[in-house]
Amino acid sequence: MRRCRLPALAIVLGISLGTSSAAWGQTPAEQQSYQQRMQQLFRQLDRNSDQRLQRQEVQGQPYLERHFERLDSRRRGYLTPTDLMPAQKPRGERATRFFSQADRNGDGRIDRREAEAYSWLLRHFGKADRNGDGSVDRQELQGLAEQRRQLSAPAQP
Repeated sequence: MRRCRLPALAIVLGISLGTSSAAWGQTPAEQQSYQQRMQQLFRQLDRNSDQRLQRQEVQGQPYLERHFERLDSRRRGYLTPTDLMPAQKPRGERATRFFSQADRNGDGRIDRREAEAYSWLLRHFGKADRNGDGSVDRQELQGLAEQRRQLSAPAQP
């Protein structure tokens, strides 16, 4: 049974690494739950209980095998629990960087032509352009991101 759960946990890890929890709009309880799952994964993989994941301990975990060097940013030859935690970036940093890249002409708006480089934005352009002026500003893009977070969040009992 334990073998079956490890790949699923590694997939969650692979999807989550490098993405700020703030960018996903997670609540503190969701962040705590995520961190507990990552600690559980680490304990399961740490066969010798030395609080280090050697390369041989991550064998069979495709994501960790592929990204071992990137996660071991200090080049120690092993991973610690903190190496498996998502990078904490200030809220909105990723969105700001995206907006700057997409706004190629620097006018503070993303028009439909600029959005063509981003298929997901082009698909949702009509929803994002709330005032119907043919372009999306930062606030409209933030509103679209918030809508997507709310739709993808699990229902609260």
